[in-house]
Amino acid sequence: MIGIQPTGFLTVIIIGIALSMDAFSLGVGLGAQGMRWRDVVRLSLVISALHVILPLSGIWIGKWLHGIFGDIFQRLAALILMILGSKMALESIRRKVDEKLPPLQANLRIADDELPPLQSNLFQLSFFALGVSVDALSVGFSLGTLGVSPLFSSIAFGLLSGMLSLAGLYVGRKVNQALGEYGQLAGGAVLVALGLKIFF
Repeated sequence: MIGIQPTGFLTVIIIGIALSMDAFSLGVGLGAQGMRWRDVVRLSLVISALHVILPLSGIWIGKWLHGIFGDIFQRLAALILMILGSKMALESIRRKVDEKLPPLQANLRIADDELPPLQSNLFQLSFFALGVSVDALSVGFSLGTLGVSPLFSSIAFGLLSGMLSLAGLYVGRKVNQALGEYGQLAGGAVLVALGLKIFF
């Protein structure tokens, strides 16, 4: 399996799912506003591509720095994971306090061709996607200290983020953005837990 150990495989998958919860949250929020399937697919593909490119870059940087600074740098990488996880969780909690979310609504009777097209070009879609993908660079940076496979990690992150953003957009069309907030909170908690495990 591309030379990765079982524990490393599990770590990559868990981090990939946690990291993709931001994409799921964005998908639910945008989907609740109504999006055509062509726009759903376009946005999911852009998010997926960024979750391949950014972690891959971060992993190579992390490997290089770990080779210079050794185990001390691994502790720093664990702290980065905990900070990112705390940030995700706090942002989710803050939004739930500041915003009164609408009640759950089903959009089952709205046909796809009745929804307005997403008024976004590729640049705007990339901006949306970058907002939920930038943490992937820092996570890749942390994974680079653990000796995981860069290729496997980046492909796993890309597939997971694409699938979860697609799932979020689908759920958002059917329900509302409340589920996205819980997903982001859970993802943040997982990153904090993994950071603690690596640190100690």
